[in-house]
Amino acid sequence: MVNIHQIYKATKHVLDFIEFLASKYAQPQETPQQRILGLNKAEFWILDDFNDPLPDEFWLGNGTI
Repeated sequence: MVNIHQIYKATKHVLDFIEFLASKYAQPQETPQQRILGLNKAEFWILDDFNDPLPDEFWLGNGTI
């Protein structure tokens, strides 16, 4: 028969192990850097037909686009 002391001791070991794992794999919280407006201006562009519907060939997998 298991007594209450053995249960407490086993529970304590499990909780200690969980605390160990949590501290081992904890990620330090870094403060996010402030974004700089316009830093990547003109680095990319979107074509005028970006919002146009895609052709049937795209959806059906036929031919090239």
